[in-house]
Amino acid sequence: MKLELGKRGSADIVLPDSVHIALGRFDPHVHFRETAIPTRREVEEFGPEGVDYDSLVAKIVAANALYSIRSGCLAALKGGVCVVGAMGNTPWGPVGPYRHERIQKHYTEHALFPIVMWPRMEPGAEAIMGHEGKDFGSTFGGSGLTGQTRRDMFELWRGQAVSYHNDQAREEESIVEYKKRIQPDEVLLHHEYFNGDTVLACQAETMKLAKEAGLSSLLARHIPTGPALQQILDARSVMPYALPAEVGLDYVYWCRERLLTQKRETALINYRRPAHPSREDQLSLIETTRDSVRSGDGSIFFGTDHAPHALASKKFKNGLPGAPGTRNIEHSLQFYSELVNRYGYTQRDIDLLASINPAKHMAQFFDFPFEVGTMTDGAMANLAIFEPEAAYQVDEAALASQLEDPHYHSAMTGESGLRGRSVFTVANGRVWNVEKAPMPLN
Repeated sequence: MKLELGKRGSADIVLPDSVHIALGRFDPHVHFRETAIPTRREVEEFGPEGVDYDSLVAKIVAANALYSIRSGCLAALKGGVCVVGAMGNTPWGPVGPYRHERIQKHYTEHALFPIVMWPRMEPGAEAIMGHEGKDFGSTFGGSGLTGQTRRDMFELWRGQAVSYHNDQAREEESIVEYKKRIQPDEVLLHHEYFNGDTVLACQAETMKLAKEAGLSSLLARHIPTGPALQQILDARSVMPYALPAEVGLDYVYWCRERLLTQKRETALINYRRPAHPSREDQLSLIETTRDSVRSGDGSIFFGTDHAPHALASKKFKNGLPGAPGTRNIEHSLQFYSELVNRYGYTQRDIDLLASINPAKHMAQFFDFPFEVGTMTDGAMANLAIFEPEAAYQVDEAALASQLEDPHYHSAMTGESGLRGRSVFTVANGRVWNVEKAPMPLN
């Protein structure tokens, strides 16, 4: 088989028989951290209110220095991903129509492939018609909104689509109180406090708010357990709005029991929100996802929640975890291989969950230059080309160099038995050799 590079390429590439050619992957949930630097006038006119301009710019510059759009794109290409949806929890986020348009333009100008910037919802901020707002109100590190304030925010998006990160702290007990009462191993503290019940409570509360606000669609992001996914699927028959479901890709690999097999220093940074499921809840997530997509469900798909925190921010402080989330988009292929090799998923299942379904979802809110999620004539040329049976092992130093990410670290370090090696990723017709540092060939 031959990969034709067109007039701009030096020579076409003959592919070995060992490779698999799949649709390019779409990841609707990443954090690339970088944002545009506003002028003083933009801050005065479009907010945020009551901030010192010089201090705000200093925060933006610091955040941009820790992780960039380019580094995020290189990591995505390494994982066979050719389009992403970026979150707006940055020092100057995409709040309201002007800031959203401004930051979307910044991402488009600096990206190596199309990026959808999801608008950030905040109290009093005008909705963006025809887009999908992201509610950070219930999550750690977000607005911390509850009650009437969050209800009023949803009301501003009446008739529109909203997504949310589906977890919240326990009402009756803080994590400090829980730690004092239970005294768990620090490796499991975060995961046992933010257990599956906290996810179910958040989803039930948010679905109720969405119904009251008259939303057209409510997307639960990064679903971590089978019961949480089933709650969404069951609600589809009774709620008056669409309920797409984003399954957390990392949860098909990680569970609490697997954490205990890791080197302790790595396990202590391997936490996110929602927290890792139990093995039982992980298995039910894998099975329910597989059964749903095979039943023809076109509104279920994977997302990585790629979250490139500095290592220092991940360290425990005063016995408590720091910033939740880990880098993982560069290992998307290894997660998919886990599903194929251990749980009976087919490559067709992966195409639907990682390419076709998320592409169709994202195309509702973004004007792609060509049709996406298909290999038909005239569609956007997006391909993931990889060796599915090749052995793989994480090399942090090599990835730090290849991805131009000097702060790189991975929760996958030390994992054995990983399979899958990315060879080429085609993003909107541009062919990238991704065996080492991603390099464009045309």
